[in-house]
Amino acid sequence: MFKYKFAYFSCLVTSLFIMTCSSNNDDDEKEAPVVDTIDPSINCPSDINVTVDIFSTEIEVSYTAPVGTDNIAGAVTTQIAGIASGALFPIGTTTNTFEVTDAAGNKATCSFDVIVTQNGPSENIPYFVETNPTPSGKKWTRVDTMSDEFNTNTLDETKWLNTDPSRWIGRPPGLFKKNTVSVADGNLRLTADELPAPEIVNGHTFTHAGSSITSIAPIGPGHYFECRMKSSQTFMSSTFWLINRRSDGTGCDVRVTEFDIQECVGEITTTANWAQSFNSSMHSNTHSRNTACPETPTGSQGNTASINGKTYDDYHVYAGWWKSPTEVELYLDGKKVGTVTPPSEFDLPMYLRMVVETYDWNPVPDGGGMSGTEAERTTYYDWVRTWKLEDE
Repeated sequence: MFKYKFAYFSCLVTSLFIMTCSSNNDDDEKEAPVVDTIDPSINCPSDINVTVDIFSTEIEVSYTAPVGTDNIAGAVTTQIAGIASGALFPIGTTTNTFEVTDAAGNKATCSFDVIVTQNGPSENIPYFVETNPTPSGKKWTRVDTMSDEFNTNTLDETKWLNTDPSRWIGRPPGLFKKNTVSVADGNLRLTADELPAPEIVNGHTFTHAGSSITSIAPIGPGHYFECRMKSSQTFMSSTFWLINRRSDGTGCDVRVTEFDIQECVGEITTTANWAQSFNSSMHSNTHSRNTACPETPTGSQGNTASINGKTYDDYHVYAGWWKSPTEVELYLDGKKVGTVTPPSEFDLPMYLRMVVETYDWNPVPDGGGMSGTEAERTTYYDWVRTWKLEDE
């Protein structure tokens, strides 16, 4: 059986025997409108990386803004996130997103990043951010005898003394030990530990091992001191400071002056309120004590600056400018965070120190406090730099 499909015609016969017909075939109907289901396309440029100097916080960045395309004319491109080309971009990552929309409402997007990085500390100038306090007509000169990049595998004993039992062996229960000190991977490393067995020295019992690094040479006012340091996670200290030798003085200069640029601990074991920020702040102090003359002022004057996170999370640059016998300035990660007037004149030569010790206010925790890995028990010094001002 065969089936045939015919178009259906309706016809009208007139008196002149002329037949007029019409058809209901779909081919004779008006064409339906075309529906655009194809998305437009857009391509963004590659990420842009730029750097700014240590005194800048933003920079002008220009780029070619992408323009979308479509199979039908009428597509429109707009920027829906980020910053326009030619504007100022801040330090950090700015994501720029562009969207193209065609005449039918179909959309497509693309994104790229502008990454602005601020130059880090330089070996040619102290690390200052946002403002440069260098006096007009002056320049900074590095003091090599009290500076070190720690790029060798041994401690430079022409600059640093590793412990000095004839002067200070440590505060009980922390005893300074030479074997806690090492230089590796571009860092001076001071590793806190528990002694294999308690040791009795000068009538005191020691249960833990700490470190003491002291500059061979002393230095006076007018110098800038900075270090890039990451603290340990232990209850023992991580420090960067200066102190004189009382025995070097005569007359009323038989006294102690101390300039603590940074003192912190990784684990806070005390419940004292004043100490609860010691693993998240830069704690600085100036001290005058053990004076031979009653007219010499004694006491302490200090400053505290908060750190974004814990002192052991990352490296930070801690710095102190011993501007004069009556003024010191403090800097954290290149930014000035305080000015201190010492309790007595700081005009005696001091020695630069990096010390891991125990504090009587932060006692040994249960179990000894040394259960962490070697890395967690280590204070890292990436570098130490000392500067003086000279005429240009």
